[in-house]
Order: sequence, then C-alpha cells, then structure tokens
Amino acid sequence: MLEKKIAESLDLLSKAEETALRMNPKDGFFLGFSGGKDSQAVYHLCKLAGVAFQPYYSVTGIDTPETIRFIQENYPDVKFIHHKKNFFQLVEEKGLPTITRRYCCERLKEHFGAGQCVLTGVRAEESKKRSSYAAIEVFSRRKEHQGQSHKRDEDWLTQEEHQCIKGQDKIMIRPILNWKTEDVFQFLIFVGAKVNPTYAKHRRVGCMFCPFAPKYEIEYFEKVYPGYRRRLLLAIERWGKKNGYYGLSSAEEVLQWWKTKQSIADFKMRDIASPLID
Repeated sequence: MLEKKIAESLDLLSKAEETALRMNPKDGFFLGFSGGKDSQAVYHLCKLAGVAFQPYYSVTGIDTPETIRFIQENYPDVKFIHHKKNFFQLVEEKGLPTITRRYCCERLKEHFGAGQCVLTGVRAEESKKRSSYAAIEVFSRRKEHQGQSHKRDEDWLTQEEHQCIKGQDKIMIRPILNWKTEDVFQFLIFVGAKVNPTYAKHRRVGCMFCPFAPKYEIEYFEKVYPGYRRRLLLAIERWGKKNGYYGLSSAEEVLQWWKTKQSIADFKMRDIASPLID
C-alpha cells in the first residue's frame, strides 16, 4: 500500500515539475520545510523524483533550538527566511494570537512562495478542514477569485490555464495528502532519514507558543526554556500597557488565561465555579 502511495506522489511531482520550472526557472518547486516528519517526507520524495526544488524554513523567533539544530545538521541545503518582525514583536503589536485569530501563521509562514508552485506536507488525516483539501489547488486572495473553486486535477498541470497566476497567487501541491502517520514514518525509515528528536517528547514539531498547542506542551517549553517565557511575558506586558491586558490584571494572568483556550469570561469565573472540597 505504501509503495503505491509513494509511486503516486512521485508521479504527481514529475507531472508538476514543468509548471514549477515555468513559474520559477531557477529553483523549480518552493518547499515549505518545517523540520517535521511530513515536510521531511516531501523533501525525500523530491530527491527520489529527481525534481528541481528549494526548501525554505521560516524563522519565527519561537522555534525550538532542537529543530533549528536538526535542520542545520541534516538538511544544510534548507534556506532560512528571516522576518522584519518575529513572534514576540508581533505580540507587542497585536496581542496574543488565538485559535480564532491566528495571525502568526499568516504573517510568519503562509504568505511565502508567491507566484510559485509550493509544496507542503499537509495531510488529510490531520484535521477535518484538511480532509477537504485537494492535492493541487490554486491559492489566491484576489477579489475576482473569491467564491470560486480553485481545486485542480493532475491534467490541469499540462494545460495553459495556470499561466494566469500572478502576484501573490500560487499553486499549492500536497504530495502526501492521503498518507497516514505510519506511512510517513515508514517512508523515512525506508530512505534512511533521521527523525527530529522533538518527536521523542511531543506528537508534533512546531512553534513553542502555538495557540493550537495543548497547555501541557506550552508549559513544558516554559520550563525548559525560561528565557523564551520571560520574553513572551515582556511582549504581553508591552501590549497590555497600551490595551489593558484583555481586562485581566497582569501579563502573567494573561499568559495563564491564554494557555487554557477559554474565553475571558470563563477564565474569570474559574475560582467562583470551582466546587469547594472538604
């Protein structure tokens, strides 16, 4: 079964390479590389397919040192993208990101690869939303495209329609969309790739203070990297002095609230709602 999935992924990459080179004659595909298992799988599929590609890692400011070191030691061809403002500076400006207001990914990760064929390790198994994605999709913010279906099949890659893509538009290609988690790990074993050591302690590789991360995971990083915690508190404090700490009393209380994923109202009721225990 895995062999069939590998063959299908390689075939998709081979068919899409002509389009990728037309859009970026120098590098071909733009690979968003996170240092996690899924982007590793796409990286090694590109190597097996022999297609032209350039992997990029977006530096957020809250990347784990283990991941940075892992990429530098095992994937030296990955180019690091640095931003005008990192995560902490964005918090100072906009407040903490939340599940419903996740500006951090948009500002630090999602807007790269404009005008190119972008490869990602997104998989349908990861969430209900991602299960609705297509392996090939046009990503556009232009008003004339709003409400239109941007999903495409493989035959579209050999046609000329994609030449209308310009500006911030891009073609998203997801070679392992239908792979399972076990498929990814088996494939990495097959190609002899090392796995990010973060997986020994966590189920995912990502930012230390991701709004989607569970509370226990965030608190683990707070304990292991207290300097990052202090920097986050400072950013919250600078924002709070101008905006009122979301109606809470301090930067520390804001951080404690944010980790719970609760509404401000529910968080404020925590002591009143807690039953007394004799």
